Amino acid sequence: MDERKRQVLFSIVRDYIQTAEPVGSRTIARRYDLGVSPATIRNEMADLEELGYLEQPHTSAGRVPSDRGYRFYVDAIGGLPELTSAEAALVKKHLGGKLRGQELMLEATARLLSILTNYTSIVITPAQARPKLRLLQVIPLADHRAVVMMVSDNGVVANEVLTIPENLSFDDLAEICAYINYQYNNVSLDRLQFADFSGRMSARIEAFERAMDSLIANLERRESDRVVLGGATNILNQPEFKDVAKLRAILRVLEEHDLVFKLVRTSASNPASISIGAENPLEELKECSIITATYRFGGLKTGHISILGPTRMEYPRVIALLSFVSRFISES
Repeated sequence: MDERKRQVLFSIVRDYIQTAEPVGSRTIARRYDLGVSPATIRNEMADLEELGYLEQPHTSAGRVPSDRGYRFYVDAIGGLPELTSAEAALVKKHLGGKLRGQELMLEATARLLSILTNYTSIVITPAQARPKLRLLQVIPLADHRAVVMMVSDNGVVANEVLTIPENLSFDDLAEICAYINYQYNNVSLDRLQFADFSGRMSARIEAFERAMDSLIANLERRESDRVVLGGATNILNQPEFKDVAKLRAILRVLEEHDLVFKLVRTSASNPASISIGAENPLEELKECSIITATYRFGGLKTGHISILGPTRMEYPRVIALLSFVSRFISES
């Protein structure tokens, strides 16, 4: 592609990203100083359409970028824009300091990215082989019941309501919890043992053991790879998705976390970790792009953060934002 065609293509991409309206030759001549006439621009647009970089939605309308046009534009992006001081300050304010737990940090990340981009954010959490015990607590309720609460080393919390057996008091449960907190703090959950208690007590903690098994299974399930979404309904703000059937199809995909995993992993394996339109594995998302960055949290294995939006996406800004946020999380 010669330089003039590149200039025309990039001008159309940038204009269409901003306006969501097909771009004509007169618009390009008026808004961008390319040093050529509208007639010359029109000829270049026709050539670009023939080469597959542009599409013409209607006979009398201007052109819009094709998936191939977006891919050419994205692959040619050089230096990324700097985040504004306000954006950088927001990231540091909402993701720094007090957010120690993995779950809190990543939920805050998903929320913040959806606000800053007005697109949908997806966070794939990294998994630990086995979570470790940070705290076990029992809280009394009415009718001889109690809440047993377990907190992992990543700040993930699981609760279970336990009916206390007749021959076991709340004080007995509190004693068991105190012993477990002392003996097994920061120990992998699969190493917890209940045979250490005296014969008098161990014969009566069967219900408690069942509650603990349920809590451990709950924590391990929540500690494994999972999806956190931010701004799923932001797709409503995009003019491309005013078609209700099209919108429902996209929202259905976002509800299926296995499909979202597949989407993010495909994006992460594509050039520059970006999937554009038909590069996505799901038919429902052929008019969407997804940009993915990787991060590490607390020495755990790698997770992913992604932005999902229309193919008419502000690619340089989103790439810059994801790069900044992923570095901030990894270095925190």
